[in-house]
Amino acid sequence: MNKIIFVFYDIVMMNFFTKKYGFYIPYREHEAAVMKMQMAILFFLSLCAPSLSQADDVVLEGGFGFYKSSDSQAVFLRYQKESSPLFGIDSYYDAALASWNGNDHNDALIITKGIRIDLVKETYFAFEAGGAYLERTTHNLGTRLQFAFRFALGMKVGAFDLGIGYNHLSNGKGIFHWTNTTNYGENFITCQLGYVF
Repeated sequence: MNKIIFVFYDIVMMNFFTKKYGFYIPYREHEAAVMKMQMAILFFLSLCAPSLSQADDVVLEGGFGFYKSSDSQAVFLRYQKESSPLFGIDSYYDAALASWNGNDHNDALIITKGIRIDLVKETYFAFEAGGAYLERTTHNLGTRLQFAFRFALGMKVGAFDLGIGYNHLSNGKGIFHWTNTTNYGENFITCQLGYVF
């Protein structure tokens, strides 16, 4: 397991740490970050483990921010599990780990409930709503608990799920006026590549 974490950290995360913080800390010198990463991976696997053979999608999604998030690039790792229909519409649960760089860099755990509406042939429209827990507060996100919304247009191609999406995180301050902190939200346009089990 440590070798897998070592390869993941040194090859993939090196790019994120360099963009987020302007420097890169080698694996052996950053035990706390490695421990957090191991715990996040184990948590994500524990979500998948009870019924991995019945999983719907494992999705890698990445893209760029706009509006107040325009200096950011984001990556989402999603696990989507089919659930019973919601008001007669196909539905699923989505658990995601997210990370983005830029001035308001952050990491998040996101849990949502989604609906999927079939369009033409293998294409679909999806909408998700739920909550997110952030690693830290920022100028764009003034509280650690946030609402999470996602809209996507996708296409199933064999065992793959391709699509484009819009991800929005906000605590609803503009509607509910329940905090004194600034909360512009984070907004990302993304492309996704998923594998259907």
